[in-house]
Amino acid sequence: MSLSPFTFAVAVVLVKSLGEDSGYLGDTITLKSGVNPAWNLSRIEWLIWPNRTWIVTYRQGKTNTERVNHFGQRLSLNTSSGDLTIRNLTKDDAMEYTVDLHNTDNEEKVNKINLTVRERLQKPTIQAASRSVKGKCLMVLDCSSTDNGVNHSWDVTPSSVYTTDRSSARLLAIFNSTQNSVNFTCTTTNNIDHARSVVTLKCDGKIYTGVCYACICYVRIPNCET
Repeated sequence: MSLSPFTFAVAVVLVKSLGEDSGYLGDTITLKSGVNPAWNLSRIEWLIWPNRTWIVTYRQGKTNTERVNHFGQRLSLNTSSGDLTIRNLTKDDAMEYTVDLHNTDNEEKVNKINLTVRERLQKPTIQAASRSVKGKCLMVLDCSSTDNGVNHSWDVTPSSVYTTDRSSARLLAIFNSTQNSVNFTCTTTNNIDHARSVVTLKCDGKIYTGVCYACICYVRIPNCET
């Protein structure tokens, strides 16, 4: 058995993980290629897993950003940096992306990045119940959110208004009935986002429409002064 006189060289390109990036539903995000800034790129190919489908290519000076119907015209490519921009993010955009980079010196680099898409927190809803007693206004406010697992906090202006625990969904406030108005801000937060609602209230002796319990009327804000 004789050996072949020909020698074959096989180039192995290691895939480097660039970690995870995240964006919000409906927003725009740019996925960094991780290219060496000194490189002069001659070819760029962005792929999605698991079937390694090309979604954007730059070859021989020509760019194609509409290879996959799912993305439509939402993609754009920076041919200098290799960065990929995705507009109007959808939940289905959350997946692993791979970029295959080549420079004019025939060097190759392959990087991958995992994209997650999150929904922004919805603005909380504030309900208020008030009662005037001996020149004082007693007001109970409830802050509710359609999002699960959020923390609540309150800001009250002016700061002279007496309040109970400002880190719970329910707040009790006591202030003079002659007080012009009080601003209540409820903020809901999780590890990555926050949302807030603001109401301005006062005790003026008016009867507010709503569902009443024990002479205290529960009113859905935004405006309790009508």
